[in-house]
Amino acid sequence: MTTLSFNNLEWEVVDTLVAKRFAKFFKENEHSCKEIFFMGETETQIKDEITKLAFMLGIEDAEDMNKLHEVFADNVNPDEDHSRLNNLIHYHELVENGFPPRWGYMFGDPNAKMKLFPADYEHFTLTREFGTLYINYAHVGKHFAEIVFSNDFDIKKEQYRPQEYARPSFMCWLGNPLEEKDVREFKVRVEHARQILQERLDLPEKDDPALRVGYIPFARLKTSINNSELVNTLLKVKGKNKNYMELFDNGG
Repeated sequence: MTTLSFNNLEWEVVDTLVAKRFAKFFKENEHSCKEIFFMGETETQIKDEITKLAFMLGIEDAEDMNKLHEVFADNVNPDEDHSRLNNLIHYHELVENGFPPRWGYMFGDPNAKMKLFPADYEHFTLTREFGTLYINYAHVGKHFAEIVFSNDFDIKKEQYRPQEYARPSFMCWLGNPLEEKDVREFKVRVEHARQILQERLDLPEKDDPALRVGYIPFARLKTSINNSELVNTLLKVKGKNKNYMELFDNGG
């Protein structure tokens, strides 16, 4: 089995073709990527940074997160500030909804892409396992699970983008495994949304993997460490690596 190492911690690559392809693809492009931490700030700090950045970008309404995300999605060539705003919106969503902190890598080279094939769609999942690395969504827009999660039923058709390729970008699930009942309940919401939006967004049929709901896991934590220890280990290195991505203009 292939092993990946980050911050003196080890992960074992999952035994699937798409996981092996992505692990190799990421290592080839790691030098251009940025390490990102959605942890260490309060909801108020994140919201204040969003408001400040929105004002700097000339955006009047900084309260509606779906509308803010729409501004980012409408920007054909997002610059550094628009990308930072997009990441802050997702950070705010995590904290506001009580999700665990997040750590991972964001892509650097915009030309680095790995095509996903129909056989890969079978590996998209809504389940989350502690310490597991998941391939990030790679497009400007929203995938279907994000539409459902944010109740964005008014999304513009062109902003719905099912994942067609991966970039050298991933996130680590730093919480407990999702309970089966929570996954079942979200699947009910997914099907309800699919029925409402199927015609307008040209969605596939029920249970078709082409809907690409969730994320693809590609590596599981190998180092023996519990949840709080892993988060504390990552917090200690936040901002210290040369490829760190800063989301706050005053350093958080």
